Amino acid sequence: MTPDEQKLRKQIDKGIKAKSVLDSEPFQNAFNGVRNAILEAWATSPIRDREGQHELRLMLKLMDDINGHLKKAVKDGEFAAEELKRDKTVSQRIAERLRIA
Repeated sequence: MTPDEQKLRKQIDKGIKAKSVLDSEPFQNAFNGVRNAILEAWATSPIRDREGQHELRLMLKLMDDINGHLKKAVKDGEFAAEELKRDKTVSQRIAERLRIA
């Protein structure tokens, strides 16, 4: 196995694990529960509490960043799987040509 193939397989594995986390009911429940609690705290915070609102907004951004990183890992894994499949197809064509020649 080449170093490039190993790298692609690692990306695929990370993508599969990230998708498993994103799709899991416990993660979804926890993520949505925390996000909703932050939104509720933000909505009910006093207008004059700018610092508190800012902190809550940062928490929401962090939640979105976590979700975004997991989704990126899934996409990277899907791309790696496509690339690995394409590389195997190319390798198979080369092997067939070598057998014919």
